[in-house]
Amino acid sequence: MAYKDWIKEYDIMRFYEEDFVLFDRDYFQFRQMKEFTPTLVEGVKAEYKAKWDVWKDFAALCQRETVGFGKPKVESWTNGWQVRSHFWAYYKGLSRQDSASMIAILLNKNNFRIYLEWHAYRSSDSVTSYEDHAKWVAFLPEWIRELGIDVREYRVWTSYEDEPDNFVTLADYLEDPEPILALLENSKKWLRIGRIIPREEAVKCVAMEEIVRKSMMELAYLYSKTESFE
Repeated sequence: MAYKDWIKEYDIMRFYEEDFVLFDRDYFQFRQMKEFTPTLVEGVKAEYKAKWDVWKDFAALCQRETVGFGKPKVESWTNGWQVRSHFWAYYKGLSRQDSASMIAILLNKNNFRIYLEWHAYRSSDSVTSYEDHAKWVAFLPEWIRELGIDVREYRVWTSYEDEPDNFVTLADYLEDPEPILALLENSKKWLRIGRIIPREEAVKCVAMEEIVRKSMMELAYLYSKTESFE
C-alpha cells in the first residue's frame, strides 16, 4: 500500500529515516543543482513535492480533535529558486488569525519540533505586539504546576539563527535563564518553547500526530497568554 494511502486509511503518521535525509544535502538552490548535479534536479523536485504532500496531510491530521485551532497554514516546499531545508506549518486560534503568535511544527534533517512561535514576518500586520507575545514567559511556573508539565520534555531556545541547536531543557532554563536571555540582546530576536524530538527518537514514534496533539494542547495554555487584553 502506498505510504500516503496508508496514512489516510488509518489516520496515523510516523516519520522514517528518509524523511530526514531529504533535507541532508549539499545544495538547495536550483542554480547550484543545475551546475553540480544537473541530472538530479527533476528527481529532487519530485521527491520534495511528494513528501510535502504527505506533510500537508500530516499537518491537517494533527489539527483534528484539537480545540480552538484553525486549519494549518503550510509553507511551500520551494520559494521558486531553491528547495527548503525544512518543512514547516503553523496553527492559530480560530479567533486569533490576525495575530503573529502561533503554534508551529517543523521537520528538518536533525529533529522534529512542536513549539510556540512569533511570526516575525507577519508582525507588522499583527494586532498584538511582541511584548504581548512574550508575556507567556511569566506564566511558566503556573503552566508547569497546573498542567503537570514534565520540564525534561520541553526545550527553550531563541530565534538567533535559522534552526539553531542552541536549545536547553526547560528544567535548565528555569534554573539558569541567563545564557539564553543573553542571546536576546538583539531586539529582533525572540524566545521559543516546545518539544524537540531528535531524529533517532522520532523514527521510533508510531503515531507522531498524537504527540503533536498533546503538545499543542499543552502549549495552548501559554499561547492563550500571548493575547492583548488592553
